[in-house]
Formats: sequence, structure tokens, C-alpha cells
Amino acid sequence: MEAPILFAGGTGVIGREGVKAFRKRHPRVPILIGARDMTRAHSLAEEVGKAAAVQIDINRPRLGLEKDDQLGGVVMMAPDDGLTGLSHAQDLRVPYLSMGNWLVEVGAEMAHVIRRPDASPVVLASHWHGGPAVFLTQAATRSMDAVHSVSVGAIVDEQDPTGPAAIADMERGSEGGSGVWAFDDGRRVWLNGTAASREIRALDGRRLNGSALTPYDIVSLHSMTQARSVRFDLAMAESSSRRRGEGIATELVVEIEGELRDSPCHRRLTLEFGKGQAALTGLSGALALSMVLGLEGKPAFPSGLYFPELLMDADWYLNELRAEGAVIEL
Repeated sequence: MEAPILFAGGTGVIGREGVKAFRKRHPRVPILIGARDMTRAHSLAEEVGKAAAVQIDINRPRLGLEKDDQLGGVVMMAPDDGLTGLSHAQDLRVPYLSMGNWLVEVGAEMAHVIRRPDASPVVLASHWHGGPAVFLTQAATRSMDAVHSVSVGAIVDEQDPTGPAAIADMERGSEGGSGVWAFDDGRRVWLNGTAASREIRALDGRRLNGSALTPYDIVSLHSMTQARSVRFDLAMAESSSRRRGEGIATELVVEIEGELRDSPCHRRLTLEFGKGQAALTGLSGALALSMVLGLEGKPAFPSGLYFPELLMDADWYLNELRAEGAVIEL
């Protein structure tokens, strides 16, 4: 029997979306929904099919599972604070994907992978919404000769449901370091005070006040483009979609400055997803998981440390988002 994929935190707002997105793509792969609330876990297992609920405790070795339990992969949809999920995946030598940690915390995962580099493929996918800003930038900069700056503006509708775990995670992320990390004029900087806010122009043209964040996008964008300036800002406000009289949507705006054929080049890329931020994040996680497991017509990835953009082609990823209703303007 094929070993099941464990979704730890699978009953949370984002976890549920990740489970459902993965099940939609792979109806025959067995799933374990790991949670503390067994009622919710059993309900979700019945809803998606070929799934079972299992009680986990992220503070115990092996996530509280029995020593002989077999898994085909471990997906942490909630913060892996003690890295028990990562350690368990490495012990089992199965893929591990994390979507709940902040960039300032990445040293812990890196230490585990450096110590056991051949144990498992480890995917750090805690980018905003699982990485769409990175893929938008990758698609838009391929034809550019040089990239000088990348600025990402994320807009989350204030009515978009966010679970208590996600809120706590956001609060924890805002406390990291002495400010918010970015690249400015070729140097790593900590943004504080007025420097930690920026105006974001929404899809409908409104000017919103955004606050700087440090998701994994910062380092992915910097390493990809070699831009001297990279920053990420978030605004919580009424979405452009809701202002049009439609439903809640989550928005991304990426602005790129660079050069094309010896002339200055400015590109503005936008993404609007009408199913909300949790569904977009869950979908991105399911796509990355599918690729690392080798379920998309390509071989499974070997042991190593990966970001989502190292697993997936930008055009393929963006087309998968479009197929689920994303409106993308490059």
C-alpha cells in the first residue's frame, strides 16, 4: 500500500485548502489529516475521500505518531516551531514541505539540512501565498537585460477569513529582528519607523498604506534577479474585487525597474485571485508538493534544500493558477 502524505495542521484555514487542492490533483494518493481536533479532521477526511484523521502533537517526537507509522511525505501547514516535523521526515527519509515559518527563522531548518544533507528533499515554501510573486517576477524578467529593483505589494481583503494560527503566525513574524528585512541599494537593511511603510497602488488605482514584511520572497527575488533593492509590503483593505461589487479577492502587485536593450524598463505585474488568500496559499503548496513527490509527470526530486521556484517552471505554475481562476497581467 502506498504510504500516505501527512498534512500537519490540515484542518486550519490554509491547511484545509491545501488538502483539498492536493486531493483535486491526485484523487488516489492516500492522505493523513493531522490535527488536535479530531472531529474537524474526521469531517475533512470524509469530505475529500481516501483520507484518514490522525491526532498529532507538534511538541512531541515524531509529532506524537507511533514509531512504526509509515509516511510518504510530511507537509507542515502550521509553524513547525520545534522542527519535530522536519526531524521526523528526515528520519523516515521522505519529502518535507513547510509553509509556516518566517525568513528570520530559516537558520534552524538550514542547520538540520546541513547536518543531514542526504536524508530528504526539504522544501521551504513559506513565501507569501506560497510564491506567486516570485513566479510573476521570473516570467517578467527573462527578457530583461538587468533588474535594479523589485517591489511587491500584497493586498488582503479585510474580510478574507484568517484562522487564529495564521494570525498568531503573522504576529510572530512581525516581531523578528529589530525591524523588517529588505535589500536597499545593494545592502541588507532592517526597515524601521517610516521606512517600514510604503504606498501600494491597488488594482483599481487606489493608494493604500502598506507595511513591510519579510517573507521568503525577499531572498528568492534577490537571488533570482540580483536586484540591488528588494522589498515586500502588505496592506489590509477592501479588495478591488469587492469594491467592484464582486466577491472577496487577494491581490499582488509586483513593480520591477531595470533595463531592456540599453533603455530603462518598468514593468508592473498583477495577480487577482477571487477564492481568497487561504485558497491561493493552499493551491501553491499543493503544486510544490506534487512536483517534489514526482506526481506531475516528472521524476521526484532528490534530497536537498529547495524553494518552490526550483521545483516548478514559472509558465506552468502561472497557468495552473489561471486554471483555478487567477487573473494575471504580465
